[in-house]
Amino acid sequence: MTIKAITVPKWGLSMDEGELIEWHIASGDEVTVGQEIAEIETSKIAGPVEAAVTGKVRRIIAEEGEVLPVGALMAVLAEDSDSDADIEAFIAEFEVQDVSDDTGEDAGAADINHITLGDMDISYRDISPVDLTPGSIPVVLIHGFGGDSNNWLFNQGKIGETHRVIALDLPGHGLSTKKITDGSITGLSAIVAEFLAALDIEQAHLVGHSMGAAVAVQCALEGNIQVASLSLICPALVGRSVTPDYISGFQQARTRKQLKPVLAMLFSNELLVTRELVDDVLKYKRLDGVGGALKEIADKGLGAGELSLGGASMPISIIWGDNDKIIGGAESHNITGENSREYVIENAGHMPHMENAGAVNKILTDLFND
Repeated sequence: MTIKAITVPKWGLSMDEGELIEWHIASGDEVTVGQEIAEIETSKIAGPVEAAVTGKVRRIIAEEGEVLPVGALMAVLAEDSDSDADIEAFIAEFEVQDVSDDTGEDAGAADINHITLGDMDISYRDISPVDLTPGSIPVVLIHGFGGDSNNWLFNQGKIGETHRVIALDLPGHGLSTKKITDGSITGLSAIVAEFLAALDIEQAHLVGHSMGAAVAVQCALEGNIQVASLSLICPALVGRSVTPDYISGFQQARTRKQLKPVLAMLFSNELLVTRELVDDVLKYKRLDGVGGALKEIADKGLGAGELSLGGASMPISIIWGDNDKIIGGAESHNITGENSREYVIENAGHMPHMENAGAVNKILTDLFND
């Protein structure tokens, strides 16, 4: 008997349920691993559900509009040789799955940790597989301007199936210290290097998004940590211009009405900007010290000169969304290397690691496991 379950995934530490917005499959369809099969909306964001198994859809259990707990049965895959009675018995005996099997943590989530660096408190999420290979090089995820470690909620769990993965909140962001004295890319890269040294990490795969990609490039230029590889997602400051309307709009927005169209610029599918997402960002922006931190970073970091990394020997993956409304300009950029590869993710904006996580995760895991 080859009956398999498709269940509600867990995206992030706080997710306990999600609303099924739309099915992309029907009974009788053949499903492959990584295929987007449904859309689910949580209190944080709407996103695609990707199949973790292969097979033929024999039963659709969950209905569109239904709110389901994490781990609940959504659909059943089985071979034609599996009888209807066997499938009905499987459904009747199914219990909501524990989603903490793969890594020892909630899949796609990690407990929030804190470490003190001088007068700064840095928040981070740290996840490892229970059978981590000795000597495996950890992966470090660096978010962009106005983001936080939650931006990696569709990626950290998948990468964490084979590697230790650390997603930090840069100063001025997330749960880290809001006061920042040097918002330059050099200053932020120094903090990342100090953070990794405090965790006794000498070598890492660096994955950066937007401004975080610029920070990762600067880490490679400074040489203050051993960079095993660079993965740059919609990188800022490498030869393509950053839309000033986004940077100024994000800083100036004070209401939902003002902020929602700014956040919509991040995505190809603007429906991903939920009311809860807007509310969460507004709450963050109203925290003491955030306004000053964002201005410091915008002025000294994003307002600084371009970075250039030529002839690098480490593997480099550069990932773009085909509908990026934040990073524009010429097709050229300032990152070159003998092991550099470039990818364009279809139907994605400035957040391809959220809009098409499956494609981005495959690029990253193939690189790390090579």
